[in-house]
Amino acid sequence: MFFEPLALAVFFLSIFPIQSLAARPNKNAILLSEVRTLTLRGNGAKTASRRVAPVPQLKCISSKAVCDLYAIDVLRCTNQGSSYGDEDVEWSCTASLPEEFKLGSTDVICEGYSSPDDPYVLKGSCGVEYRLILTDKGEKRYPGVADPNGRWFSDGEGGTDLGAWAFAVIFIAVLGWIVYSAWQSGTNPRQRPPGRRGYGGGGGGGGGGGGGWGPGWGPGNDPPPPYPGTKPDQSQQGWTPGFWSGLAGGAAAGYMAGNRNNRRDDRNASRGWGAGPSSSQSFSSGSGASSSSSRHESTGFGSTSRR
Repeated sequence: MFFEPLALAVFFLSIFPIQSLAARPNKNAILLSEVRTLTLRGNGAKTASRRVAPVPQLKCISSKAVCDLYAIDVLRCTNQGSSYGDEDVEWSCTASLPEEFKLGSTDVICEGYSSPDDPYVLKGSCGVEYRLILTDKGEKRYPGVADPNGRWFSDGEGGTDLGAWAFAVIFIAVLGWIVYSAWQSGTNPRQRPPGRRGYGGGGGGGGGGGGGWGPGWGPGNDPPPPYPGTKPDQSQQGWTPGFWSGLAGGAAAGYMAGNRNNRRDDRNASRGWGAGPSSSQSFSSGSGASSSSSRHESTGFGSTSRR
């Protein structure tokens, strides 16, 4: 009968599923749930790529000041199982670090084989974005990095306060204008107005009174005061700072000093009295950390994302 071959075909399909449906898209397409460990390298090593451009295998996402201190050479990540789905793998990553540093978050990012939503990822495309954190020893060795509020124009998070920069530029411009104007007035000394000639020929007094006032003043004598109702010539007066220029300069200086003090007070309040780092602003370069003789194993944790 017609139904017998059809039933037989359905029976065999149920026992031997079509292999093409279960086959992987390509031998380079893998499932992260099947990956036990990942080894990532620094020093500019790149990931494999297919759809998008390759990325560094290791990328520090802490503040630039911290990332510049030390670069991880090798990081090893271990599959810690899945979270919400089979392919939402959680990872623990370990690296050997100087005692001044420890690992924060370590998130694994891989390239989806066909799209960012593809459960399969390209083999060799995984990289790690990690956070590097200063230990107590690191905060003592690099106080300028541990307390970014202690530096001028800092926003307290390792970045730059653009508002402080703007006020600094305005303050310097106003100050330069004041100095230049004062210098200009100093190079053009005040000139005395021509002397007024005195009244001549006063009448003689008893016993041969002397003559009247002489013809003006001689050397070393001051001119007479201005007559009532007269005003000094503005072109002959030197420049003096005005109210508004002084107010602008003072406001700019006050903002910069107050903003810096407020950030420092916030930092001290969060640490407690007397617990803040040293006030020294200098710190060693990143090469100094790599020469530290004492090292330790540090572990960070993270999840998976696809690009």
